[in-house]
Order: sequence, then C-alpha cells, then structure tokens
Amino acid sequence: MKIIKNILELKENLQNTYVAIGTFDGVHYGHQKLITEAVKKAKENNGTSVVFTFSSHPLELIDKNKAPKSINTIDEKLYLLEKLGVDCVILQPFNKKFANLTAEQFADILKDKVGSKEIFVGFNFSFGEGGKSNTHDLIRLGKERGILVHEIPAVYIDDKLISSTFTRSQIPDGDIELINKYLGHNFVIMGEVVHGKKLASEVLGFPTANIQMAERIYPKTGIYGAKVKIEGENFYRDGVVNIGVNPTLKPGEKSVEVNIFDFDQFIYGKKIVVELVKYLREEKKFSSIESLKAQIAEDVEQWKKIISECDNGNSSKNR
Repeated sequence: MKIIKNILELKENLQNTYVAIGTFDGVHYGHQKLITEAVKKAKENNGTSVVFTFSSHPLELIDKNKAPKSINTIDEKLYLLEKLGVDCVILQPFNKKFANLTAEQFADILKDKVGSKEIFVGFNFSFGEGGKSNTHDLIRLGKERGILVHEIPAVYIDDKLISSTFTRSQIPDGDIELINKYLGHNFVIMGEVVHGKKLASEVLGFPTANIQMAERIYPKTGIYGAKVKIEGENFYRDGVVNIGVNPTLKPGEKSVEVNIFDFDQFIYGKKIVVELVKYLREEKKFSSIESLKAQIAEDVEQWKKIISECDNGNSSKNR
C-alpha cells in the first residue's frame, strides 16, 4: 500500500483513482461502507483505490481543546486500511494552508493531483475554508470537473447511528464484543514491544510483551482474549492481554501486556498488532503471587477453551 504524506507536494499526479475521503478515526463499520465501494470500483475499472485522510484530527488545528482522543494511532489506521485492500493512502497534514483552501481549490486538487474518476464521501461530509461546503457542493463541483461523487448514507446498527463520535463514546466502558460490532473489526492495539520490569516472566512464569502506550482511547481495564500478529510474521497467534494498572505487581502503573501462547522469543523493538476479541474478566488485586499465578493460568485455559470451541480446535494461525 502506497502512502503519500502531502498531496500538495506530490510531484507526479495520480491517475484513474477512486477515492474515499474522510477522517476515518476507527475505520468503523460506516467508514468501511464507502471505503469498500471505492476499492470495488477501482478493481472494476482497472484503477487505483485511494483513501484521502488526515495525519491528525482537524479539530487539533481548529480548536485543540475540543479535539477528541483518537480511536486509532496512524499506524493502526493504516493497518486497517490495508486490510480493506486500499491501494494508496493520502495522509494529509491538516495545517493552516490546507484548512484555508476554498471548496473550488480542493475540488481542483481532487481532479488534477489526485486524478479522481469517482469520489465516495459520507452524508455529513464538510470541506473547504471553514468547513462551509458540504456533500452537495462536492457533487456539484465534481460534476463541473467530470468527477462522479457518491454520497454514502448513514449506517445504523441496532438503531444506533454508527459514527466516530458514537463509537468513541462506547470504548472506555463498553463491552468489547459490542464495540467490535460497531467497528466492523476487532479493536486494534498496535505498538512497539518495550522493556518492562520482567516481573511476569521472572516472578509469574508467564512472559509478556509490553506495548508502548500511545495517546489514544483504550478499552476498560481487564483481561482480554486476543489475536496477536508479530512484525515479520504473516499469521496471527493467540494470547491474553492485560490492560490496566496491574495492582498486584505494579500498582498504579498503566500498561498493556500481552502473553502470547507458546511463544518466548526476543521481540523487543518489534511492532505487534493485538486484536481484542473477548473480555474475560476485570482486573483485580490478589492477596498473593501464588493466587495471581493460578488466576493467570485459569485465564489462559479459559481463552484456549473458547478458541477450541469457536474454531473446532484450529489455531488462529489458520484463521
């Protein structure tokens, strides 16, 4: 998947593209509706599917105090877009120069530099200086430039309008399986494996990979069943994840720790992808190390049993 970091500085213009435009925080079920349409049309017309998105939330420039914490880091967003089959991502900086473009100037960029044949946007899309223009304006401007613009209607699940704002509101305290339903994919945590205090390995006998924490929203604290992909591998392993403050061994220190089943290799400095699948239990403080070890062993066996029941004994490597 090709990544363009600033379309305004691109020397060679793109050609024959089918473009989905949006902030796409979370790459949720609603976003996927318009992104997959762009991918489908590109394949049908021997073209290139493009996602035009931003390297930061536009509100960070407009009013930083109102800017929400993101559902995804940039790496996570790119990971999810690549899984959808996107050919190219324009990861545009939302700076003053870009924010001050008129609607007409933005439409010209979509025509000339992006090479748009067809464009896909949501029903609530806004653009141009001050965000004054909407989807209907883009349809008109596109028609003038020979670009077909598609407005993708609102998407509902269980009578809930699926949006980044709604999904964001569900994550801190919600049920992970319901959150995954709204997202249309497993909740992703992606990061570099960093050195911890090695307490899990040396004291408990359960080695864990500690993921570098990012400035983003995390689900509620607790123990999760997960799928794990290690940088350099093209399959998923199974594991359990602790999100929280580890009150027994490291009270007050928030962390994301992953116990990867049947794996004990040196992966410091590598990136791993963790997909949260099921909430197993809440985090709690234990009276002794032995009781904590027993509970971790029970967590591992519980998740292995669930995997076996769901997959008829097949490993996640084959999923």
